[in-house]
Amino acid sequence: MTQPAHAIRTRRRWPWVAGVLVLLLAATGVWFFALRDADAGELVMTSGAGLDRPARDGAFTFTVSSVRCGIAVAGDEMVQATAKGSYCFVDLTVRNSGGKPALFNSSAQKAYDENGGEFSTDARAEVLENPGLPAFLGDIGPGTEARGTLVFDIPDGVRVSFLMLHESFSSAGAPISLR
Repeated sequence: MTQPAHAIRTRRRWPWVAGVLVLLLAATGVWFFALRDADAGELVMTSGAGLDRPARDGAFTFTVSSVRCGIAVAGDEMVQATAKGSYCFVDLTVRNSGGKPALFNSSAQKAYDENGGEFSTDARAEVLENPGLPAFLGDIGPGTEARGTLVFDIPDGVRVSFLMLHESFSSAGAPISLR
């Protein structure tokens, strides 16, 4: 029994379509990880803002007004989070300089020591330190700003030398020198 011509063409086309999709997916993954980790071995800060000086990354303009480190507990008497090392509180203003609402994701923000050690934010401690400030941990409208506190849990004996504040996980980031 012979098969219709369209059935033969469909079977022959399927491996090509699947192969192209796999190649596109693989190329996208390589591009993303190569872009994100291109300089993971060495952190070099050539320029950047400091305290009370705005720095821009994408649609966001960041201004750090103060950094307080060596804090053992975040929260209040009722609900607390205890640092594994000590907390660094970073008081921050984020302004959306773009034309549409943008999500501020605090987990995309990083702190670094002088040896390039990277530290992430502590989401639980941030919620406790930013009561009533959901805008700081969510969408920021165009032309508006949100103020709040980023919280980093830093190991004992480590000193934060700069922050890298990001519009998104894949953006280049805006360096903020703390020295």
